[in-house]
Amino acid sequence: MHKVNKNLMNPKITSYVVFVHDHRIGAHAPQFENMDDAENFANAMRAVTNCIVSEPIPVVITEKVKTKVNTGD
Repeated sequence: MHKVNKNLMNPKITSYVVFVHDHRIGAHAPQFENMDDAENFANAMRAVTNCIVSEPIPVVITEKVKTKVNTGD
């Protein structure tokens, strides 16, 4: 039987992302530590560009993954 991870029911917001698209250069998604910085960026981009700009979207952890780092040695 599959166990439900109760932490996924109440996910922790780790950051916020704002999607920005311009037909000449494509899409970008800068990430911010808090909602205020993300909102300020989104509003400034709307004010000074013709880019399509999303509202800030919360980023949550849905899975913990451990990987071994390859240092190239």
